[in-house]
Amino acid sequence: MKLENQVILVTSNEPWGDLWYSKQNYAYELSKKNTVYFINPPTKWRFGNLFSNPITEGSYNENLHFINYENFLPLRSDFLNKLNNKWVSKHLQKYFAKKGIKETILWAFDPLRLFNHKELGCKLGIYHCVDFYYFQYLGEYELCKNSDLLFATSQRFLDDYGDYEAPKYVVPHGISSEEFETKQEDLDNLDVDIEDYALYIGVIDHRMDFSLLERAIQKFPEVPFLFVGPLRLYHRPIKEKDLAAAKRIFEDKKYSNLHAIGSRHFKTLKNYIKKAKFCISFMDMEYHANTVHHHKTLVYLTQGKPVFGPIFSEYKELGNIMYMDNDGEEQLNLIANFLKNGEAPELGQLRIEHARQYTFENVLGEASKLVEKHSS
Repeated sequence: MKLENQVILVTSNEPWGDLWYSKQNYAYELSKKNTVYFINPPTKWRFGNLFSNPITEGSYNENLHFINYENFLPLRSDFLNKLNNKWVSKHLQKYFAKKGIKETILWAFDPLRLFNHKELGCKLGIYHCVDFYYFQYLGEYELCKNSDLLFATSQRFLDDYGDYEAPKYVVPHGISSEEFETKQEDLDNLDVDIEDYALYIGVIDHRMDFSLLERAIQKFPEVPFLFVGPLRLYHRPIKEKDLAAAKRIFEDKKYSNLHAIGSRHFKTLKNYIKKAKFCISFMDMEYHANTVHHHKTLVYLTQGKPVFGPIFSEYKELGNIMYMDNDGEEQLNLIANFLKNGEAPELGQLRIEHARQYTFENVLGEASKLVEKHSS
């Protein structure tokens, strides 16, 4: 069975919208050769869900659709979780059957729900881990137990699944070939009036090293720092010193060289990257997932941009195409040296060449071989 002309159900713990994560990118790329239904996470449970649970559908393009549903039951125990999962799965299976869809593949990114592809009537189940979830959810245990294939974006993640029998493979973050090309018209009409800025793209939350960021903003007052992404300072606990710094930076707007413009559609991000002088990944390495990689790094590299941050295990062999150090002060020194002396001109092209190895044509080509191998 090849990954062509299939109907693929993609689950995600982040809903469809302008803010794209790995799940949305995978869904978009899979839809180029398949029909994809992106199943949004349910909203907060309400008592009325017991009696009325309509499924609604929207479309991004002719091959990519998004599905909305709600939980029948509150997930207050493992028993209720499993029962709800069975009811919702059958509910969705009937919905697709009415559309004439009977053979599907489940490509699960969400560790919380729809954790048994057989209950959905799917002919193949894949669990694809793109982050550390620390086995804190019933769904992740069930997905590992029930899935036909276990994928992970890093060997570090995959090592956690050694107790499960399903075949295990590294299937990394991918990058669309569309992200390598920009149009001058789009660059000319970009909605920022600053040049040669330092750029961060992504959610602004507890995973960032705000203390280091504040030091960078203070050390380089001549450099505009542009942030593109949603501000979420209170979704998870933040260390006191970092929260104080975050408030000064993003709420009090203490620094005139800080520019935070909120979220933009993923497909426009390459334009902000193209006009950047360099990119930053100031992540707090006390969070285990931050030690592996930062999801936006590939997007930065597609435009040949230098990236400054800590030593991510997935990138430590890349040599001088990345500027990495686990000491915050040394990261700032690397930036200072770059601003003063520049860098070898060939590094930009080397970054682009590295990123091209991870185009979805390559990543999904290898994934298709794995699916074919284990479904024959």
